[in-house]
Amino acid sequence: MKNIKSIAVSLCLAIATLALTTQMTLAAPITIPTGLNVGDTYRIAFVTSTTRDATSSNIADYNAFVTAAANAQAELAALSTTWTAIASTATVDARDNTNTVPSTAGGSLGVPIYLLNDTKLVDSYDDLWDGTIDNPLNIDESASSVLNFEVWTGTNEFGTGSTDALGPGSLTITGRAGDPSGRWINGSNDTPNSNNLRFYAISDELTVAAVPEPGSLSLLALGLVGLGFARRRRAAGTRMSSMNRT
Repeated sequence: MKNIKSIAVSLCLAIATLALTTQMTLAAPITIPTGLNVGDTYRIAFVTSTTRDATSSNIADYNAFVTAAANAQAELAALSTTWTAIASTATVDARDNTNTVPSTAGGSLGVPIYLLNDTKLVDSYDDLWDGTIDNPLNIDESASSVLNFEVWTGTNEFGTGSTDALGPGSLTITGRAGDPSGRWINGSNDTPNSNNLRFYAISDELTVAAVPEPGSLSLLALGLVGLGFARRRRAAGTRMSSMNRT
């Protein structure tokens, strides 16, 4: 009877551990989207889990804020990329700050942009600023889904600054993290810029790098082991020769 209870307890613990591990795995940020090939370029976007006000007129302050949020996540810090805020001040438009000027405005078609849960946000820069996005930008830097929170943007749906951009003044435009319509970037009435809200962040362009094949890694490991063994044999032989001479 005791054995049965022991087995049952062990089984429950194993299931709980597996469930926890699976949950942690699913929550991990995905920085290389599924379906891309070596050499493909893309970008990553997220909404910050942290908040701040929108009183600064310096876009660099907001870029530093989203960079800090990204680098607090090990998987994102490992990318060693540049992060910028999808936001506008009176002097800098969001699409200029993020280098996402669409081809329709003299820029480029650009690259696809993904969320950290392996979901595509948009197909291109044209798609980003055409008034809607493919999916809500509601995934934060840890790949967790957030509610339909207000997000500081100061930007209209075409990527340029609104009349109430970030900076001095009392009111600023916000977006809605859970809305894929034009409201994602220009989604609410003016909000007091002293409030603490989230920001959207986007990486610089990333490229899928080649990963060594398992066979290559195995050969490398065997080579290192063999090198270490050979060194130990030489060292042992040297000690033996010294003893014989003595």
